Amino acid sequence: MKRLALLLAGLVLLGGASASAAEMPFKTMVVKPRSLERIRSAPGTVESRLSSRISAEVSGQVESMPYDVGDAVSKGDTLVRLDDSSLRAQMAVAKAALQAAQARVKEARQNFDRIKSLYGKNSASKQQMDKATAGLEKAQAQRTQAQAEIRKLRIRLDKTTITSPVSGVVVRTHIEEGELAQPGAPLVTVLEPKHLRLTARVQESRIPQLLGGGKARAWIPALGKRFPAKRVTIVPQGDPRTHTFQVRLRLPEGVPASAGMFGRAEFLLGTYKALVVPPRAVVHRSEITGVYVVEGDRVVFRLLELGDNTPKGTEVLAGLQSGERIALEPEKALLYLKEQQPAEEPQGAGASH
Repeated sequence: MKRLALLLAGLVLLGGASASAAEMPFKTMVVKPRSLERIRSAPGTVESRLSSRISAEVSGQVESMPYDVGDAVSKGDTLVRLDDSSLRAQMAVAKAALQAAQARVKEARQNFDRIKSLYGKNSASKQQMDKATAGLEKAQAQRTQAQAEIRKLRIRLDKTTITSPVSGVVVRTHIEEGELAQPGAPLVTVLEPKHLRLTARVQESRIPQLLGGGKARAWIPALGKRFPAKRVTIVPQGDPRTHTFQVRLRLPEGVPASAGMFGRAEFLLGTYKALVVPPRAVVHRSEITGVYVVEGDRVVFRLLELGDNTPKGTEVLAGLQSGERIALEPEKALLYLKEQQPAEEPQGAGASH
């Protein structure tokens, strides 16, 4: 503030043209207090809420991978095919075993029916009846076992074709064609780009203050846009080393952002009154920042102390008062002053903004 006071004390008057504000050959505006949002923010990263890392459930050599990184996929599309020749050979053996078991069941059934008829006529002993019954039950159990083996092999065969559980975009492949996939090993990662969130970390001491109002939004600098949070969630488990908690802002569906983008979680804490100026009105000269102010029939260069950039303009901390008029086209304002008062123009007064 001391430096600012010294700079303000040395304001350079750049002109005294005898023209009123209405006759100035550049656009102007009157600075008035505006209602600004009181914001606290935290850096974060855009993430997909539906990200699937798909793994193999059976072992096998990768036969084909139809999709590569960046490709869009629909739910149910085949992502990976494993070589199933070994399982198909096992299936052929199992089917043969089932046919044999079914033949044994047929034979045992015929024998059982014959003994049962004789037993009913007292022409067969109880021991013969029990043996025929046991033979039928054994054959039926063998058939059931063969059927179960076939069902198991069919399930394993189905798992050699790995499909996408969601519609989205392939963002990573963890294996290549020809490599051996192992159960539980990741193969492909697919994320759903329409359902996004911004995840940030916030100090535990600030959480009650930041979430007191319950309103938040995401600022994505790469897009130059802010998006209201549909929902704010605090992950209940904090980091014991940094004493921070993860805060998730659910973004509206269809936001044109991408997972991995940088963003800031902005928490709205109320409003306050302050002066703001449009960024295009601000002039930068080395380390000096200011605006051109129209004072009656004179134009002066005024040094400013600026605060944060807001959606309504750049906050003015010191250097301007409510009701003062500033130039919105500083280059034209400087040119006007040079034409009207070249003798008073100090050396090196060129402006850039």
